Amino acid sequence: MQGALELADVSFVGSSVTGSAVAMDKEVSKRLMRDAGLPVVPFLTTTASSRIEYAAAVAALGTPDLFVKPANLGSSVGVSRARSEEEFAASCALAFRYDRKILVEQALNGAREIECSVLEESTGDIRASGLGEIVRASEHGFYSYQAKYIDADGAALHIPADLPLLQARRLQELAVEVFNVLCCEGMARVDFFVQGDEVFVNEANTLPGFTSSSMYPKLWEASGLSQTDLMDKLIAHAFARHERRRALSFG
Repeated sequence: MQGALELADVSFVGSSVTGSAVAMDKEVSKRLMRDAGLPVVPFLTTTASSRIEYAAAVAALGTPDLFVKPANLGSSVGVSRARSEEEFAASCALAFRYDRKILVEQALNGAREIECSVLEESTGDIRASGLGEIVRASEHGFYSYQAKYIDADGAALHIPADLPLLQARRLQELAVEVFNVLCCEGMARVDFFVQGDEVFVNEANTLPGFTSSSMYPKLWEASGLSQTDLMDKLIAHAFARHERRRALSFG
């Protein structure tokens, strides 16, 4: 879609082709973040033509507790947890229904899920919002599609997240670093796992939700920026980027 809009010479909000594609592919984004020295959860990739066995995944990741997810999908669709060979086979079968490449990650027991909204101004300045925490209901084993969209009581949003000041600042700095490393533009929501003093980047969402209950606008609202003003800034960035692109020479 972003490529079609660029070819049509139309302004649009959010990341261009590169940032959108990179952030969508969990393997590519994690490799880029890891190579940039950003902390990511240990992972490996397997494809439909070169599948990995459970024992090999456990040996590589150092735990029998694993998450399996499609590499190119969102909203936790196709994601499941595996703690045995049988569960791993079922998890891979589920993930391969949605993608030919899947990610296998080390599970982080007891980790908190923290989110940060990032905004790029029309000037190119990038800033991070305050932080929020997703607290899932105890009956959900993880923040699944069911917990997100089906069960009205599946999770609660805590804004601001209750974190030590220095750790909160570090997460905000990391969110901006992730935004830059993944070539994001305009906006993104960056998700983290926090386990004690350790912090891991989970992923960046370049098209976060904008409903009344969505974390991206709610975090900015809690940071003093109304949803109306936020949308004005995103549109202003889209127009400014379009003008900068028009000023480039392509031949």
